[in-house]
Formats: sequence, C-alpha cells, structure tokens
Amino acid sequence: MSTITRFACRGALPFALLALGLTTGACFFPNTQRWPPPMTGEFETLPPGDAGTRREGIEEVTVIRHADPVRVRPVGALSGQPLMFYDKRMRANAGSSVIVSPGGRAEVLWPSGSSIVLFGQGLAWIGSPGRGEPMLDFQEVDRARMVLSEGDRVRLMGGAEISGSSGPYVIERMKDRKLVVVNQSQGDLQVAFREELFTLGPGHKVVLPLLSESGAPIRPDPAAKSIAGPGFQVRITGDVESMGDSQSMAFGSAGESLLEGLGQRVKLAPGESTRFADFSATGDKRP
Repeated sequence: MSTITRFACRGALPFALLALGLTTGACFFPNTQRWPPPMTGEFETLPPGDAGTRREGIEEVTVIRHADPVRVRPVGALSGQPLMFYDKRMRANAGSSVIVSPGGRAEVLWPSGSSIVLFGQGLAWIGSPGRGEPMLDFQEVDRARMVLSEGDRVRLMGGAEISGSSGPYVIERMKDRKLVVVNQSQGDLQVAFREELFTLGPGHKVVLPLLSESGAPIRPDPAAKSIAGPGFQVRITGDVESMGDSQSMAFGSAGESLLEGLGQRVKLAPGESTRFADFSATGDKRP
C-alpha cells in the first residue's frame, strides 16, 4: 500500500467513528424532551387571584415615596412598579396595593385630606368606600400613622377595624403577635375587634392579639343576652349560670351554650365552664 493510501485510510477513520456516533445518538435520543415528557397544566382551573377579590374602583389616591424602597402595584398587574427618587409620586385607583420594604416609608393621600404613612415593611390595599369597603386594608405592617376624616374606616392587620375623625392614630406590630393601637389625637377613636367596640380617648391605647382566626367585627346575635362584668360585657346564648368577682366573670353551662366577650367566642357543652377576665386582672407573675 502506498504512502498516500495509508494517510487517506488513517484520516478517514476518525470521520467514520464520528459519523457512527452521531448516527447511534440519533437513534437512541431522537428528542430530549420525550423523557421526561413535557409538563402540562390545566390553566383554566387556576384561581382568579387578586383580580377576583381586589376589583378596581373609581376612588383615586396619591402615593408618595418618602424613603426607598416603595412600590405600587396597579389593579390587575403582576408586580409592583417602583417609585424612583426622580419620580416619587403616583396616582392609583382603588384595588391597587402599596408595598413598602424594610427601611422604606410611603404616604397615601386621599382627596378628603386623610393621610396614612407606612413605616418599614408593609403591604396595604386601597379600598373602595363606595362599595362599602374600608379606605385601606393592611395585610402587613410594622408601623403606621393615620390622620382620618369623618366617616373614614381602616381595616387593620388581623381584621379589626378603626374609625375616627382626627389624628394622628398610630398602630405598631409587636414581636409577640400583638398589634398596638394608640390614640394620639384630641378626640375619640373607635376600634372594632370581633364583637367588642373599644372607644379610646386621647392618649389611650389598646393591644389586639393577632389570632389564627379573623379579628373582623362580628355582628352580635339579637337573641343573646348581655351580662355586665368588671369593665366588659359578655353576651350569652343558651342556658348558663354566672358568678363574678371584682376582676372576672365565671360561667357554668347546663346545656349547649355560646359566650362572646373580650374578643373571644367560647362554646360550652353541658357541664363545662369558663372564666372571662381582662389582661390587667391576670397580672404579670414573671420574676
């Protein structure tokens, strides 16, 4: 065999092996997406998300960024629009949300003159009072300061609602799953928590627990009877016997009963008992 022939055979061997490898791979892996098969989903069965619960309203507010980062999520949008230092004012309709990250500060202004400032981490939805909604619905909050007008109503984190005609009113979330509401105005502030309605005078405050269930106001049963306790009332439906002292109220049930007081609803079976007392009556027995 000549030298030219030997060189041609040696050069053709790598190309032949490469062609064989490509042919073999094409036979065993014709489509890399066949295993595992492509993921499919039934998109028609997905829940509507915020679009079904946060509908757009005709009310319009102004959102101002005082400290970064602050974002505004318009109605129907999938993400928030950041407010920059050169464009820190934005108008938003009811159904939009204001998102404040740690270190941020945002202010929401209403045409009536009402103002709510969010400090630190917070998420609040702008409501439509024309549809019977609160003007603002807090989902998350570290601290907020509010100045309200007559007829304004705000839903706090956890479901409780406040209403007043002046301000400032301050709310602050504590680390032990409590929300503190302080009235720093010269007038009264109404706080509706489950079946209780607290009236806070100037300088007064109330501590609301963030329950696993909603703390939204509950309309009382008209058939229930009220028994006055030391600084509070308990509404009773059913057959119960009551006894009290200067700090608490105790109840024993002779049948199926429902008791409502101090933000709690207690169901008693026959023979069971319970006691209601405010926070100050329990005292702090820690060393």
